[in-house]
Amino acid sequence: MKVLHVSPMAFGVDGVVGGGERYPLELARAMAELVETRLVTFGSPRVMREGALPVQVHRPWTYVGTKRLGPVSPALLWEIARADVVHCHQLHTFLADQCVLYAKALGKRVFLTDHAGGDRHFNRRLRTLERATGLLLVSHHNARAFAPFAHKSTIIHGGVDPARFCPQPVERRRRVLYAGRLIPYKGIHHLIEGVRADTEVRLAGAPYHEAYFRHLRDVAQGKNVCFLGPLYGQALLDEYSTAGVSVLPSVDVDLYGKRYPKSEILGLVLLEAMACETPVVCSNIGGMPELVVDGVTGLLVPPGDSAALGAAVEHLLDDPATARRMGEAGREHVERHFTWRAVAERCLDSYGR
Repeated sequence: MKVLHVSPMAFGVDGVVGGGERYPLELARAMAELVETRLVTFGSPRVMREGALPVQVHRPWTYVGTKRLGPVSPALLWEIARADVVHCHQLHTFLADQCVLYAKALGKRVFLTDHAGGDRHFNRRLRTLERATGLLLVSHHNARAFAPFAHKSTIIHGGVDPARFCPQPVERRRRVLYAGRLIPYKGIHHLIEGVRADTEVRLAGAPYHEAYFRHLRDVAQGKNVCFLGPLYGQALLDEYSTAGVSVLPSVDVDLYGKRYPKSEILGLVLLEAMACETPVVCSNIGGMPELVVDGVTGLLVPPGDSAALGAAVEHLLDDPATARRMGEAGREHVERHFTWRAVAERCLDSYGR
């Protein structure tokens, strides 16, 4: 079986540092250890290798839509022709429309995964979801939005590589970590507002919303907040492993009043933190409660409640024994249920069926 993963944008310095970009890379990398697998994405042309996985970045002719999620390139047809199975990431895009049309015309199986992103598309007009072989969805919460297609949907969740994300030989400190993009629906200001002024807050991520970044800097005035910028590799591992707690405070309505029905359909950074034996605190929305066992591997709090969020964080920082116990339970939970190899095997099972 030759599997082709297709994603609109690459993950990393030359792409976007987000879960929707990280997910296809990590899944394809794990799958490449099991079957012949390629990852194709779009942007500045280059060829890379991630372990056993070849990654090809094609320069698109143009984009359909405004968010660069609908690249158009003749190379896509050529890539699909070489594959047995096509797995397209970011469902509500013209890229998904193309993948389904080309794959069905060539007699290939084609699967779609939603990562909560969207751009101009013709899903309904082209009956993209109806024509797809199957939908591979990242959470039960996510699957509720595709109830009419339950007969062809499979929950694959997400994962982490426990060999790469593991506790480091560094000292835990009384600090809280947020890892992810600095954008409004992540609710980062609730973390800053909720903790004590002297509690060290470290924000690992790039700003993707200038007004919100200014707001975060304003809220951080007089508090112990450090903006680290995006982190990768060992630097990120060290942050997870030195933090007393890792937080994902996402909301479904941001401070500007914008609603996000798919605010956090999964939450990969929670799995990464737990794999590093770091207890987590997150909002009780989206797919996050499917990853975090409340009171066992971390704590769930109401979204947008700065006081509740701060109290949960301070409780774990002030009780290292409980934090350590939750961290160890989180590592065990990830190893048992949420590895990328397990996700890849669930996908391969769906491809075969």
